[in-house]
Amino acid sequence: MPVFFLVALTGALLYGVHLFLNDAIGKALENHARMDAMAWAEGFQASLPANADSLLTGNALSAQQSEVINAAISFANAYAFNVYDAEGRIQYTADDGVLENSENYPVNETAAQVAASDSPQVVVIERSNRRGGVDVFVDAYVPAKHASGETLGVIHLYLDKSDIAAPYKELLEWVGSILPIVFALVYALPTLAYVWKREETFSQKEHLRKASRQDALTGALNRQTLNAEIHARFSDRTQYNEIGIFFLDVDKFKYINDLHGHEFGDAFLSHIASLLVSQTRSGDLVGRMGGDEFVIAMPNASEADLAQIGDRILAGARQPFTYRGTTIQASVSIGQYLAGAQSDTQQSLHAADLALYHAKSLGRNNRQPYFRELDVAMLRRREVERRIREVVSKSEFDIHYQPLVAQHSRAIVGFEALLRINDNCGKRISPSEFIPVAEEAGLIQDLGRQMFSKAITAAKQWPEDIGLSINLSPAQFKSGDMDEMVEHMLTEHDFPASRLELEITESLLISDEECVSNQLVALKRLGISIAMDDFGTGYSSLGYLWKYDFDKLKIDRVFLEGFDFDNARYREIIETIVTLGGKLGLKVTVEGVESQRHAELLDQLACDQYQGYFFGRPVPADGALQMLLQERKGQRA
Repeated sequence: MPVFFLVALTGALLYGVHLFLNDAIGKALENHARMDAMAWAEGFQASLPANADSLLTGNALSAQQSEVINAAISFANAYAFNVYDAEGRIQYTADDGVLENSENYPVNETAAQVAASDSPQVVVIERSNRRGGVDVFVDAYVPAKHASGETLGVIHLYLDKSDIAAPYKELLEWVGSILPIVFALVYALPTLAYVWKREETFSQKEHLRKASRQDALTGALNRQTLNAEIHARFSDRTQYNEIGIFFLDVDKFKYINDLHGHEFGDAFLSHIASLLVSQTRSGDLVGRMGGDEFVIAMPNASEADLAQIGDRILAGARQPFTYRGTTIQASVSIGQYLAGAQSDTQQSLHAADLALYHAKSLGRNNRQPYFRELDVAMLRRREVERRIREVVSKSEFDIHYQPLVAQHSRAIVGFEALLRINDNCGKRISPSEFIPVAEEAGLIQDLGRQMFSKAITAAKQWPEDIGLSINLSPAQFKSGDMDEMVEHMLTEHDFPASRLELEITESLLISDEECVSNQLVALKRLGISIAMDDFGTGYSSLGYLWKYDFDKLKIDRVFLEGFDFDNARYREIIETIVTLGGKLGLKVTVEGVESQRHAELLDQLACDQYQGYFFGRPVPADGALQMLLQERKGQRA
């Protein structure tokens, strides 16, 4: 609008200047004509003889008078020459000469007015000619006076001033052509500056508008805008029928971020956001909820649409990603929900979130739809988390101890501490259920410290040659101070490091090798024994055994369970692992020994320790102490 205003203002100014100049030229011509007419009349009167007033009294002109008049008309380029008396009646015309019976002619009002006012009246007339130019004429009424100064009548002249007006008209045309250029120069720079500033302001406003809607890192919709847009779609169900919701996050993103740095992690998140936008449809909403979590809303979608789009996203996320020379191959997990007409925004996002949790629990790198049982599972998870918080705040958990016995003597050489938590009804919650919940809820650190304290307190009641074995969760290493916590516990309880054995799994080593490595080395320096638990069920990397200088291998119970169904095959597997441990100089403990048949098999192999129900079930601290006292009493007997 301001640009149009400037254009209109410029046009108005040009038009105004044109009118002004045209008016000025007209007045100049009028003044020039008035002066010419007055000069002509004065010169004409001066050239006539004394009886010149005969022109105004109807007398015939003398030959001399006629010559003067003709010469004057020719000199002044007058087209018409009329003489009126003081009353405004015509007395003489250049064409007809002196008129007889002039009293019969009508009074010329203009001539009578000029005679009465003794003031000339001059009108400039412009007419277009055939040549495309303009002819300028002057219609002038000039008082005619006697030598005494008395006004005798009026001389009417019709003069051609085209030659005189031509330079003025050319000036007007030149000014008319040059003014737009001048105005263009005057307004061009300010106008361009204004337009540039306006565009810059618009660009800034647009940038701010986008910034207020978009996530600064990835360019996807931010959380606030995404929620508002999704809510708007759910509010207009006449236009948007079924709405598909994807809730997804990057698998093990913290590991990627910690290993390769935040810059790499940010670049990868931007890559994932671009992938989501490229694989979805026009009109679908892609937003970042925070961290590595994204949500996609797809109006008017079907189950087939969700399957097709979801599988494309999974395949795209699995492709190698390279940034500044570093290449990784990652994945995402997706939870999906197709919202019907009765579903609202909150319910739909909740359902997709539950489906995502389910996808991650199944090993990640997959897409899972929502089903009603997930709500039950989530309620159970919340109940378990609530119970863990109560247990941690009140230290109400129990620890049971399962004996580890020597192969040949069958003597107890140590106990493994096993955490036990019951629900509010007294029913036991499985470790496979509460440990993942404690890890995700960030409670595993407090729970682990309290378990260490209780277990070491119980172990101090045992004979000094009986060891204590404690399982560690990978999540306990995330804080990076596991070695400091263990050293503090040993010092606080005055417990020898040589009696403590810590069990870890291969998943811990895979999760964050450098961070874990530093803590394991520090724990070894304290004199603590490190055992690899559940060996044979994961990658079973020999590189880990060499690198971290393990003291023991614990063979998972699944191999003895398999032995019950396929004796020969599983006997060879168990024997191979036992032999490997012996060659590496490691002690070997076999878990899941639950029958005499298991014991007889293992007695034929070079094992070191057994653990299982056949030698003792997990018992409370007082039961473990009683077990030791009975064994020692029997030995003395």
